[in-house]
Amino acid sequence: MRQIRTDLNLIFIAIVTTVLTVSGAFSYYRTQKQLNIELEEFSRSLDARLQSVLPGIMWNFDDQQLALVLDAEMRSPDIRSLEVSNMEVMLAGRLRENGAVTPITTPTGFSGPETHTTTINYLQNQDKHPLGTVKITITHERINGLLRKIIIEKLIEILLLDALLLIALSATLQRMVISPLSLLGKKLSLAAQSSKNLEEIELPKNPYKEFTDLTDGFTRIVNRLRDDVSIRSQAETEMRIAKDAAETALGQLKEAQNSLVQSEKMASLGSLVAGIAHEINTPVGIILTSASVLHDDSVLFREKIESGNMKKSEVISYSQTAEQSSSLIISNAMRAADLIQSFKRVAVDQTSEARRDFELGKYLQEIITSIGPTLKHSQITINIICPETIELEGYPGAISQIITNLINNAVLHAFAEDVPASKKHVNIVAERYFNTVTLHVSDNGSGIEEQVISKIFDPFYTTKRANGGSGLGLNIVFNLVTQTLGGHIHVKSTVGKGTSFIMTFPAVAPKPKIQRSLNP
Repeated sequence: MRQIRTDLNLIFIAIVTTVLTVSGAFSYYRTQKQLNIELEEFSRSLDARLQSVLPGIMWNFDDQQLALVLDAEMRSPDIRSLEVSNMEVMLAGRLRENGAVTPITTPTGFSGPETHTTTINYLQNQDKHPLGTVKITITHERINGLLRKIIIEKLIEILLLDALLLIALSATLQRMVISPLSLLGKKLSLAAQSSKNLEEIELPKNPYKEFTDLTDGFTRIVNRLRDDVSIRSQAETEMRIAKDAAETALGQLKEAQNSLVQSEKMASLGSLVAGIAHEINTPVGIILTSASVLHDDSVLFREKIESGNMKKSEVISYSQTAEQSSSLIISNAMRAADLIQSFKRVAVDQTSEARRDFELGKYLQEIITSIGPTLKHSQITINIICPETIELEGYPGAISQIITNLINNAVLHAFAEDVPASKKHVNIVAERYFNTVTLHVSDNGSGIEEQVISKIFDPFYTTKRANGGSGLGLNIVFNLVTQTLGGHIHVKSTVGKGTSFIMTFPAVAPKPKIQRSLNP
């Protein structure tokens, strides 16, 4: 974790180093400029001296004097070489190497910005006669040495100042800031670990206003925390009471919901029983009437046989009556048996959660046969389209409950009373894609408004409560599809054109959670 002392030391050292570096750079460039100016002035002064001294010496061919002049000028460390030549050959020269000056008799070949040539003229009778040239090479070694010395001195100065500043800042921060802060931190840590009341803990005193403000702030925080704890404790108590009340209400609501769901299922089963009973009355009545007619004719036929007055026409008439009555009895008995068988299977499936294998298309037919009597008054045509044999392993009772609730929902909501029977259609389409089954239940009724679609699966939501709607039918459908069958359902609807419920679920229904946990 970072420390204030380290960061402050680094900041101040960086500031001082930057200031001193900028100051040193300014001093360096100023000194360099001044030395270069002095060197240029020295070069011009040297040119002037040589132009005034050398003409007479060269005119008189005084080699000794020329050597003295060159040796005298080479005393300046800024001169690297001097080469005196007449118009044809080199007369004399001096070269500085490794701090020593040596005579030379051949040109050095130096060139560049540090080397220049000055013409030596002999002035007589106001006419200039060139006697030769002086090639002068100036060196910057002395200037570079001085600049290096300045840089080294400035670096040493920066390092010394940084070290002194680091020591002074560390000591000052330690005494005035770090130590008081550490002591205050230890006291606060002890206060956090202590079981004492925070108001009883004494914090260290400090003469500086900033630390006094910090201590006062801690005291204000303690008071605020005490108030917050009191308010939070009261709120937690109220929340606990509210939670208990909510859990109780939720349990009661779940019990009421389960009771209503069971009531809805039993009401559907009761309606199914009433419809089947009414539907069975017709074939049973025909059977009873046919059996009664056959009985009466059989008694008369026996009496005529006993009296010996039987005629051929009477035998033929009796046989015709017996044949017709038997045919009516057999056909209506089969009709009643089919109704009873369909009702028995569907009713058992609806009241139990037995898992078995079944063929979807045939089972849909049984469902429609069972609920057919209850739909006579609605005059709705139900079409089942199942182009292939679809074998399922699951819960047929869930399928029965889903189809029954969706058809009842269409009867209650989809069609108005004034719609002709020929225009009331509900289509049930079943298809299989690999291991997935799609069940599509659609009607051509009035449709569902867009703002209602998002609520139709909510429990107890209905727009026909006054007409007997409980608001549980589609909620039961949603739970059966998503939980019992392990699938999903969505709705498409257009106002004035109809509604479609599209359900997709696996051909093999998932096992209940308890069974899955026992048989992983």
